[in-house]
Amino acid sequence: MSCPGPLKPMTFLPIVARELRVASRRRTTYWVRTGAALAVMVIGTFLFLLMSDRPPREVAMWLFGVLTGTAVFYCLLSGVRSTADCLSVEKREGTLGLLFLTDLKGYDVVLGKLAATSLNGLYGVLAVVPMLAIPLLMGGVTLGEFGRMALVAVNTLFFSLGVGIFSSSISRSAQKAMGLTFFIILLFTLIFPIYASWSVLFCQWSLN
Repeated sequence: MSCPGPLKPMTFLPIVARELRVASRRRTTYWVRTGAALAVMVIGTFLFLLMSDRPPREVAMWLFGVLTGTAVFYCLLSGVRSTADCLSVEKREGTLGLLFLTDLKGYDVVLGKLAATSLNGLYGVLAVVPMLAIPLLMGGVTLGEFGRMALVAVNTLFFSLGVGIFSSSISRSAQKAMGLTFFIILLFTLIFPIYASWSVLFCQWSLN
């Protein structure tokens, strides 16, 4: 009677581990980080030269506002660009059901797809965040403001990616998934804040 061979340890989140290994071999993984940092450097240099005649503190505040606005806008669009079609494409091609014939769980598939499609976006944000510290060195921004905006950028990225993968899970068409992702992001970042501001102004007007 032969003895069984040693049991292989199960890999936690196997699809995530595989996608990270594959992404580490892709050139685009490194070029995205470089491109994002270079784009922010070009924008910052142009704005700095444009406002060279103004006080450094004012230049730092404008530079910080433009760079953080660009980073947040990039994070908001990452869900539409990266994760909005990650699961719906599997439905259209009929391969999503094959994944569940294995020992994989639902969260394995979802997190694996999230890691595969959002890695470049995350690397881009991480490359941009150190550039936001340049106004901090110029004296126009406090350390607390820099830390809060860095957290806002990363949190916005995860919100956008989460909305994208949610829309992809309930859609089959790429256009519908992207449209739903864009609508939900627009709803939470523009429509709701405008409605809240209007409600406050209306209440103040009613009391007066």
